[in-house]
Amino acid sequence: MGSEEMFDLVKDPGIEPLNVASRKKQGDGGLSNCSPLLIAASIAVVFGGAFQLGFSIGNVANTLPLIIDFYNIDNSTTFYPSLFVAGNPVGGLVGALLVGPIADTFGRRWGLIGNALPFIIGCVLMGSAYHKIQLVMGRVIAGIGVGIGSGLTNMFISEVSPVSVRGLLGMSYGLVLTIGILLSYLLSMPQIFTDDKGWRLFFCIPIIPAVIQSVVMFLAPDTPVYLALRYKDLTKAKQALSRYRRELVEEEVEELVEIQRSAKGRTKRTIIDLLSDPSQRLALVIGTGLHMAQQFSAINAVLSYTPEIFADADVGDPTVATVITGAVNCLVTIIAAPFSDKLGRRFILIGGTTMSGIAYGALAISQSCNESTSCSGSWTSYTAIVSVFLFIAGFASGLGSLPWLMVNELFTTEYRGLANSICCSVNWISSIILLLTYSLVKEALHPFTFFLYMGVVLFFLAFVILFVPETRQKTVQEIKAELTVQAKRFPPLVRQ
Repeated sequence: MGSEEMFDLVKDPGIEPLNVASRKKQGDGGLSNCSPLLIAASIAVVFGGAFQLGFSIGNVANTLPLIIDFYNIDNSTTFYPSLFVAGNPVGGLVGALLVGPIADTFGRRWGLIGNALPFIIGCVLMGSAYHKIQLVMGRVIAGIGVGIGSGLTNMFISEVSPVSVRGLLGMSYGLVLTIGILLSYLLSMPQIFTDDKGWRLFFCIPIIPAVIQSVVMFLAPDTPVYLALRYKDLTKAKQALSRYRRELVEEEVEELVEIQRSAKGRTKRTIIDLLSDPSQRLALVIGTGLHMAQQFSAINAVLSYTPEIFADADVGDPTVATVITGAVNCLVTIIAAPFSDKLGRRFILIGGTTMSGIAYGALAISQSCNESTSCSGSWTSYTAIVSVFLFIAGFASGLGSLPWLMVNELFTTEYRGLANSICCSVNWISSIILLLTYSLVKEALHPFTFFLYMGVVLFFLAFVILFVPETRQKTVQEIKAELTVQAKRFPPLVRQ
């Protein structure tokens, strides 16, 4: 039976959905029940959001020396390089603050369609910049698009995905993010750029996925969850769901009915409402903690300054090592993605973060010995390379992808837009702090810099173990019920 016929059978919420009940024991159908439109829309939005984030992180690693040379910037100062690198997270913070208002007022669909605008403006400014300040301005404006996309993309995917494959589709964000980083490394290698025209065109690449996303989303409906919540229109919500599924499933229809009922007579939720709800308050602590962990693990510093890190370790060709780092990042995410729905988010977070902490310890030891005459040797170079790869592997499998996914799982529908704004803003604020302080920390602590970051990673590992619950294949209401119980304990620790 096709989705059109089945839709007619559940059109009236007062009619018992007898014909869809047979699918109840089969679950939601998983990937096999995802329509071609859902697959196309998911691909478009992850490239319009995750690719942009990855590209913006990695596009400075090889281009920064060229920019410094082109604008004749004094190599003795780190101010402009730090300003340029931080331009993306500054814009990202502005975009993140806009996620909630955009998502709740205009919807996920129109927010994603309109998000092409900051990329077009920002990229054109960077591509035509003949003054270094214009280049920074363009990076900030494009960063606004990255920030908006970081919230809206994951919100859209979580609301249109079947619960059984929500982890897999959610992890696609992390996968495409790593693809963006890898491509930014490959396309910015010194062998490709013969003059300033090369890096100017390079900075305009994000326009392509932004426009594709807008076109695809123009042809797609908004998320069924948003339509049921914002407009309280169950008919439109089920019509949208029928376009994202091959067949309608009883549980998903019932969830839309419940969302519509709960939305009636309810005013717009505020941060006071969020903090007044014990389960959502705890979800906010967990969500912001995960996003702080993602950034304060120093991932953006590692990715932005990878050539410099390898140069400190006396690696023969830091640029090649940087590209291999991006490839490892991408490969590990591909391997880890299917396991988020099998092993669980919590297991992967703990394992990946543990791996990252060990890697930082090894990197710190190799850098320390490389500066010492008593233990230096060729082994330090190999250890540095392996350590960075190990850190990337641990990060990509856990903290790199899961915070974006779990924020949309932890919060109930009415708080999701507001929560995304808060958590994404914390992410970008943490990124700004990290990028602006990395050079200063390195100068103050080198060669012991990564001992500090190892301690930070281990601190957040303890946070994950103590506070982060499992959300794998659970509905929003199930997660809320568990958080409500957890919030009643003091401290609100996870019980095994």
